[in-house]
Amino acid sequence: MNEMTLTWNGPDLLDVAEVRRADGDLLGLDASGGISCVDLQSMKVTLLGKVALPEPVVEDTGAFWMLPRWRIQASADGAFAAVVFDGGRHGLVIDLDCFETTMHLDGGDYHERTVPFSACFIPVNGRAVLVHRTSWNRLDASDPRTGRLLTERGPTRYENDQRPPHYLDYFHGQILANPSGSRLFDAGWIWQPVGVPRIFDIASWLGSNVWECEDGPSVKWLGLRDECNFPACWIDDDHIVLGGMGDWDDEEFETVAAPPGVRIVDVRQEADVPTRKLHMEAEPRELFTDGRLLFASHGTDTSAWSLESDECVKVIEGFAVTHLHRHRKALLEVKPRQLRAIST
Repeated sequence: MNEMTLTWNGPDLLDVAEVRRADGDLLGLDASGGISCVDLQSMKVTLLGKVALPEPVVEDTGAFWMLPRWRIQASADGAFAAVVFDGGRHGLVIDLDCFETTMHLDGGDYHERTVPFSACFIPVNGRAVLVHRTSWNRLDASDPRTGRLLTERGPTRYENDQRPPHYLDYFHGQILANPSGSRLFDAGWIWQPVGVPRIFDIASWLGSNVWECEDGPSVKWLGLRDECNFPACWIDDDHIVLGGMGDWDDEEFETVAAPPGVRIVDVRQEADVPTRKLHMEAEPRELFTDGRLLFASHGTDTSAWSLESDECVKVIEGFAVTHLHRHRKALLEVKPRQLRAIST
């Protein structure tokens, strides 16, 4: 394996996001609000600018095992970045070419500490669109250039004790678009609380049915589980990997105890079709895939699994993957003072 290490000399590194820019292929967010571009080949770091990171209000950090933290998302071309706080309600969008804030994000103040801040960029007709939570039970899509709302629709919350049409009793959490941007995975929860991973069709939502996210025909629940904060990653447009192998017991209303591992779901199949399961020695904390191998972080080590044979083909000891850089085909381990990259 080829490995490169970058010692981070500035304020602590908080998070990174893959991009393709002339000055590098990785954005880094640091504790001072600095956003830098890193060239993973030369390991050159270029500071693009700084944003104000307000001190977040964190309550009950154990709720749903939520890890409160600042996170950065980026459009694929590196033109825009979204800086959000998992477990909080606020974020912002920056046009990186002129380094100006184009949007102030507000995910709502209702149990926001239980979930990551829902935000991701998707490509739509060659242009970046930001999908983001605007209330506990509402997702919207906006043009990151201007902040223009692309999913204008009626109320999604009770008004004057009246339940609105298309009401969705669901707390949106982590959202992940599949590789082509045609489907959105949403790891949220409903009252008990119970985690309910679900998917829906993005093209229908943005093109023909503005209520597709709430109750459109493409919405599919991928089962129930005790928790909503679990690792997940898309393999391709039709298959997604979900951390945890336990099945749901309707009578006991809980997840049946199971060995550590993951399940691989074909989202084209009906919900009651058995899913493929892959047993691991320890529960994964992070999951990534290049379509050929599945990489699982177990806290201190990373295991690599063949998606063809379901066998563990390698364990990288002393390296806990936190990100996958698809273009560079590299696993990344991001720490406050160090960035390590290992070729896959």
